[in-house]
Amino acid sequence: MRTRLLTSLTNVEVEEYLKRNVVIFVPVGTVEVHGALPLDCEYVAPLAYCMKMDEKVDGLVLPHMIYFYPGATQVGRGTVHTSCIEGAEFLLTIARSLLRQGFKTQIYITGHGPAYGYMEPFLFDFFHETQVPILYMNQMSINQLVEGVNTSKVMYGAYSIVGRLDDIPLSFEGIDLPDDYTPQGAPTAASKLRNLNNTQATQWYYNSPYDHGGIPKSITAGEREQWAKEGTEAIQKIVDGMGIEEIVKNLKEHQKYIEMQVEKYGDLLDFK
Repeated sequence: MRTRLLTSLTNVEVEEYLKRNVVIFVPVGTVEVHGALPLDCEYVAPLAYCMKMDEKVDGLVLPHMIYFYPGATQVGRGTVHTSCIEGAEFLLTIARSLLRQGFKTQIYITGHGPAYGYMEPFLFDFFHETQVPILYMNQMSINQLVEGVNTSKVMYGAYSIVGRLDDIPLSFEGIDLPDDYTPQGAPTAASKLRNLNNTQATQWYYNSPYDHGGIPKSITAGEREQWAKEGTEAIQKIVDGMGIEEIVKNLKEHQKYIEMQVEKYGDLLDFK
């Protein structure tokens, strides 16, 4: 195909595609402070994974799903804040449209830690409304599907894959922090509560914008190129080894199973 980004295709190309397949990947992200990286890095990384996965299963990608709940990074003035409820409702609107258009096999990928806050309500409500199961994967979990891959430079690889490596700056000025400042994670009391749930038991704000992603450090153009190469190779190894073909096959089989259940118990399962 000329491209697999739905927004870059013509309507004629989309309709021709839908004659043979119904798979669409949707990277979902945030605009938030993230150390030395651009504010949209937790959207760009899922986008890069989607752009690699779609080639293996003849799928398309719906880009630009970016302004979702950021979590504790609201302390940065570059962070754009929306609520979990607003995000879930917007995702429902988009998923309904995609289904009407013919994209029954929908796969959503995030890279953001608190993404479950809007993804799970969306996931369950869409299923009960349409009786169509869709798939949600988080990039951090995807990274663990293939052993022995160094993912430390994945963000650089992602920007290279989407053609935006130059967006990652090389030098920084105007950072107002003490020389001995050490980036922190969750506040002490919140950290003690985190093991009470397998996701997140309470909420917080970071002490400094640079607690998320670390304090930016200057790098050379050569280092950026090398890290992008390493990150691209890591993403490719993960996508090659994760078995996305089998994942899509299983999702389609699961959809057929649900259709049979709806035939048997339709009077109980119809939420429309």
